[in-house]
Amino acid sequence: MNTLQLTSRERATLIRSRFFARLPQSTVEDVLKSASVSAYEERDVLFRQDENVDDVFLVLSGLVRLCRMGKDGREADVALFPEGEMFAETAMFLKQRATASAVAAERSVIVRLNGGKLQQLAATDHEVAQALIEHLCYRGKMTEDLLAEDRLLTATQRVANFILSHCPKDSTSFRLPFQKNVLAGKLGLAPEALSRAFSTLRQSGVMVRGRLIEIHDRPALERF
Repeated sequence: MNTLQLTSRERATLIRSRFFARLPQSTVEDVLKSASVSAYEERDVLFRQDENVDDVFLVLSGLVRLCRMGKDGREADVALFPEGEMFAETAMFLKQRATASAVAAERSVIVRLNGGKLQQLAATDHEVAQALIEHLCYRGKMTEDLLAEDRLLTATQRVANFILSHCPKDSTSFRLPFQKNVLAGKLGLAPEALSRAFSTLRQSGVMVRGRLIEIHDRPALERF
């Protein structure tokens, strides 16, 4: 981890993020007074499950996995945070205990916001409180969507849905935004299950060349 200065581009990313976009500039500046920026390499651990976490994190660039460890030592991804997403805010309200581990899925630049400062502002500033409520509701919906997908769709259907949601309608191909092992974790699949799903989808015109996904029969894929 290397400590950095907030660049103009990173500052713009932060201000456009879901949480900060609704706050007045003066409040944003107040929050940033106690913020720090750090760079993490792939597989660097930001914090571990059940550790004390005093900060709230926001991705300025890169990708962060949130994962839980089971009693048997197995690991399951529960969220994936790209640029502009904020996480670990629940620790502010759960005795500062991390509910999962956060790991950089690729080289990432992260801003750390003082959790105590945010709590104080939320208690006295209704705009900060409202922004936190909306953010937590959004995160709750993400969790519901993840649970529904896990309960209702087969592994191959999950992969098909991901492909359809990421390939522009006017295009027949797109590049995966992250490595296949990260995609497997995001979809709740073992790497071998992801490979089998890609093999099954080949009959519906899906070709996988490294991280390039080609769709030769979109209607067939939509019917899957």
